[in-house]
Amino acid sequence: MKKKRNRSVIYLFMKRLNAFNYFEKGIQSDGYKKFCLIIFLLLFIPSCENTTDQSTFVSTKSFECGSEGDFLEFSPEVFFFENGPLHSILHITHDEFLFSVENARAYEIEGFIFAGVVPHHTTAATMISGFFSSAAEFTYDTVIIIAPNHANDFANVITSYRDWDIGVFTHREFVADLLNACGFNAAISHTHIEGDHSAAVLIPYVHYYLPNAKVAPILLNASTRFDEIVNLFNWMENWINESGENVLLVASIDFSHFLTPPEAAEKDRQTTEAIIANDFHRIYSMCNNYLDSPAALIVFLKYLNALGIAPSIIDHTDATEFLGWLNETTSYKIIIG
Repeated sequence: MKKKRNRSVIYLFMKRLNAFNYFEKGIQSDGYKKFCLIIFLLLFIPSCENTTDQSTFVSTKSFECGSEGDFLEFSPEVFFFENGPLHSILHITHDEFLFSVENARAYEIEGFIFAGVVPHHTTAATMISGFFSSAAEFTYDTVIIIAPNHANDFANVITSYRDWDIGVFTHREFVADLLNACGFNAAISHTHIEGDHSAAVLIPYVHYYLPNAKVAPILLNASTRFDEIVNLFNWMENWINESGENVLLVASIDFSHFLTPPEAAEKDRQTTEAIIANDFHRIYSMCNNYLDSPAALIVFLKYLNALGIAPSIIDHTDATEFLGWLNETTSYKIIIG
């Protein structure tokens, strides 16, 4: 299997450099020199061993929209597309990711974490790393990520079966079962899953802190009906129970948007009140002034309710803590159960 992978790398490398043309024209002096260089590289590539810690891989391609500085290359284990095209991480830079890991917020957790609510703004990246650092104390087979579709288009429930180029594999059986489920409209959109930061920004954290876990990303439209949310939860709970896997359910949610800090604090108070009361219909009626995915929060709370666990808000702040005073802020919470 390894030889096959090396041959794929060699083939694409030669193709990129137009090497096959040089092979045919190798008798010409300039072509001959380049041909010899290519042959040397081809002999060298298969013998190389990457000694970098696999848990730290981030790819140049993944962060092409990102930061300054150098990035590690692809892991040899996922370099060439045995499962088709791969998603890239486009919404967090190398510097932001490393800073958040090095400055992860410390949370005191008692007992196993079945589910959590985390932000998806990179402004609050140290909160994201703090949550996943806590989750890393446990072993998970699968991380299900439920997040908003900010475009609010296409199907009400969106997923993708593609893997991620930093070495995170999607749980394809979960995706297939989701598409076959009844009671809600689910569809594949690779563009939405990769292009919306709400789920994609969490993938590097899964890779770093839970390297053996597969992921199952789901985007939910704001227009998703309440009965569809309930049906999705019922299906998901049944899938988790029947799978026998250790599953971490992560709801990716940013809370109050577009308000002054005092106004956001009041909206957050009301949201917290509804969370503690498990007031699903009240949460469903909330707009962006309160949170950007009532549907994801409802699924999260119903899952904890089914487990007999009360949600615990272990961190709460807003963007002014990280950026200074803002006329319009976004608030964040870490909730676990």
